[in-house]
Amino acid sequence: MANGQTGSMTSQQIIDLLNSDMEFAINFIIDNNPEAVESQISGLSIPLPQNPSNLQMREVIDSLLQDGTNEQAPDQIAEILDVQYLDTAPNYTGGFGTYFSENMPPSPSGTSKAGLVVTQAISGILQAVGSVWTAYKQEDIMEIQAQMQQDQYAYELEKIERTKILGIPQAVFIAVIVFVMFVALIVFLSNRK
Repeated sequence: MANGQTGSMTSQQIIDLLNSDMEFAINFIIDNNPEAVESQISGLSIPLPQNPSNLQMREVIDSLLQDGTNEQAPDQIAEILDVQYLDTAPNYTGGFGTYFSENMPPSPSGTSKAGLVVTQAISGILQAVGSVWTAYKQEDIMEIQAQMQQDQYAYELEKIERTKILGIPQAVFIAVIVFVMFVALIVFLSNRK
């Protein structure tokens, strides 16, 4: 593997990170072929500034990851990351073509691969994306449920406030009236004897 160094990282450390760290793998794909990633984002009609930086493209992916309401987000992220690998990239991402070729899933009979795609070679990245998106979705659902509980509590309090009679909750007021009437009835019946 030619260019297998980034900072003090070895080729094996990069490969290990690609297979274990979703964040690193996404950055690796963007850094390897930013023009193709930009094209994929634009193809999904997701707005990008003119000549976006790698960070801006990463922010698009992060926004999709965190959008628990968009059921298409995992598929959109997979489409954005489904770009051809550039083995000759001049940065730390180049020189891993042999590794990716060896780790590509076998192609169905009669079809040919039209170039290396990193997401196909890194089996866990798309599963990790799906898991992260599901976690954000669950978090959104929990927030909605908590908000619904708070709204219900506020509604119940407001209902109690609206039905107060002389500053006393209606149910308590009625209970006091019934109790007073009951006591008056007992006093009246005991005085008749």
